[in-house]
Amino acid sequence: MEKREVYIWLSSIQGISYSAIHKLENYFGDIEKIWEAEGREIYQALGKRSKSAVKIVNLRTKEYWHKTKDKLSASKVQTVTVADREYPEKLKKIYDPPFVLFYRGALPGDRLTIGMVGARNATPYGKWAAKKFAKELTDRGIGIISGLALGIDTESHRGAVENQGYTAAVLGSGIDIPYPPSNHGLMENIQKQGCVLSEFFLGEEPLKHHFPQRNRIISGLSDGVLVIEAGEKSGSLITVEYGLEQGKEIFALPGNINCEKSRGTNRLIRDGAKIITEVEDILAELPGGTELPDKGTEADILRDLSDAEALIYRSLKRTPMDLDSLFYQTKIDIQSLNILLTSLELKGYITRLAGKSFTVNR
Repeated sequence: MEKREVYIWLSSIQGISYSAIHKLENYFGDIEKIWEAEGREIYQALGKRSKSAVKIVNLRTKEYWHKTKDKLSASKVQTVTVADREYPEKLKKIYDPPFVLFYRGALPGDRLTIGMVGARNATPYGKWAAKKFAKELTDRGIGIISGLALGIDTESHRGAVENQGYTAAVLGSGIDIPYPPSNHGLMENIQKQGCVLSEFFLGEEPLKHHFPQRNRIISGLSDGVLVIEAGEKSGSLITVEYGLEQGKEIFALPGNINCEKSRGTNRLIRDGAKIITEVEDILAELPGGTELPDKGTEADILRDLSDAEALIYRSLKRTPMDLDSLFYQTKIDIQSLNILLTSLELKGYITRLAGKSFTVNR
């Protein structure tokens, strides 16, 4: 067997971990040797009582290998191994690159990318910010890497998809098992204009320990990591740790000091992460990325608005507000406010948030 085939074969065996393949490679030197090696050598490499060694010896058959290839082909899953020229260069440079990536769609290649992560149980503000930054980054041709989880991951992917930009979802399960299941439709859309990938073989369940492991791939594929919302013990901070080890730029969105979901991001800023208030803060730190295409100044926007629309726009520019707050701020009656807000939404100048609040888009 060729080296890439051995990597794929080993990765297809349930329960064979990254560390087990690493031990085998260190022991044999050339991983191809394992296919013809004595069984006792495999036990020697992994330990005499190793369950992994038992599985490898028992499944070292042409029949099993052909079934593995047939399963991948039937599921229309592509593979790239660390031995292949097409393997992502950024990922190859990390300390522990996955031996195999199973994927559908198009790998990110050498395009600039930002990893976007954050709380699963995100606030309306966090969800809005994730979609906003994903759209503005993809406006600049920058891809979004995230993990398809609920909350910030989901909104980051959605922002990119809705903007017809590139996004890649890194799963903590086989790519035939979308997690959470509610994101199955989103995953289908992602792989049409981006990529869904995993180091776990088809059928692998989304086990708890898989997610910290997949986080190193999110940061590894990214030129920088943006944390939108994170509590003090958020799993997103694991991605940050990997990013720091890999020499990646870390960005964090500041949040309300009384909000538990912002304690992690605010601490990151205190500890040296770059504070982000607009997309230009990210672009300034990326090679070749300095500014967005001109979308017009605030004066240009206001010239496009009626006096009443401009009053609402200026009010929302200061802070997001709900309908009642806008009524007290602008003194415009509720019926007229609803009409004007709809007009501003259709023009693309404001966004409706959860809880019937509104905020400006730029």
